[in-house]
Amino acid sequence: MNSANKGFSLIELLIASSVGLIAIGVVGSVFLSGYQAANKRSLELLLQQDVNDAFRLIKEDTLRAGFNYNEGKSLRLFKANGVSHADNVIYVTNNCLAYTYMDSDEIQKYNVFYLKDSMIKYKSVSASKKTNEICEMSGASSLLYEKQIGVSNFKIEHKEISSASATSQLIKITLAAHLKNDDSVSTAKSIQIKTRNW
Repeated sequence: MNSANKGFSLIELLIASSVGLIAIGVVGSVFLSGYQAANKRSLELLLQQDVNDAFRLIKEDTLRAGFNYNEGKSLRLFKANGVSHADNVIYVTNNCLAYTYMDSDEIQKYNVFYLKDSMIKYKSVSASKKTNEICEMSGASSLLYEKQIGVSNFKIEHKEISSASATSQLIKITLAAHLKNDDSVSTAKSIQIKTRNW
């Protein structure tokens, strides 16, 4: 027999198959790790976007605190013992921020952001509420996507800023959130808001 007509031996075929399987395994593992990294990055971006949107809403809404459409003086929240003073246009506790304003339809709104059940809740009502009840209102909506995102920290700090003619507040809000099904995807951010004096 002519040696040119011989096929592959069994050993050559096994070696070629093994090299092929190793190459497929390496390519597959690189693809899988790339897919997992891209998936985790998209989840991180989803979380970052939700937190940024929440901060934007809180900041834009809070800047209306005390605004009175008809008059030149600020509206006040009602304290448990009466109407608050100018330094309390915004009511702040460790994890609750509340304020009032009058819109262009001459309706006085009471808005509140607070932490409850590992979620940031938001509520807007048109009936007056006292500050000792405003942070426990029922029927509030979640500010973040509550099926996927949990809040591990929502802290509000404030300090008065006084001048000769007005008193205002500097509010710092810290928020730490994570995905409920993957704690390794998390974020922590903070913002500062200087309240206006209407």
